[in-house]
Amino acid sequence: MAQKKTKAKKNTRKRKPAKTTIVNLKNNVEEKLRELRKKEKPFIRYSFHINSIKVDANNILEEVVYDYRGVLVIPKSQKDNYKAGNVSVTGVYILSNGLKWNGSNKDMSKVSKSDVINLLKDNIREGYIDSMKETIEKELMPEFKIINDLPWKY
Repeated sequence: MAQKKTKAKKNTRKRKPAKTTIVNLKNNVEEKLRELRKKEKPFIRYSFHINSIKVDANNILEEVVYDYRGVLVIPKSQKDNYKAGNVSVTGVYILSNGLKWNGSNKDMSKVSKSDVINLLKDNIREGYIDSMKETIEKELMPEFKIINDLPWKY
């Protein structure tokens, strides 16, 4: 004599959250985004790019024309607030006769790009690089924001 167990029916209807709960969740998400925006700031990535090289009769490097480039790197949380861009400053480096470096007596065809970039990094004055960085920073992240897309229509 087995007894039949009665199974309780599960309620398949899903409960809808209250409007206040939804509003509170949205506010919490927006607050977290605001906090994230305060922490994440865009920054500028700097690099050297070789434009041209001047060599002597023996094919030994004498002069380097380069661009010092800055690229604005924007975090995902700041994509709406900043516009992507890049700026370059052109410079010329003339090698002195007594300068010793990795490719000083090599034929230019045997000198690598990284050797020339390391030459620039090692021998350009820090103050000069700082002034180039300052110029790039002023272009990419100006002190004053100019708004061209006005909120009203004419």
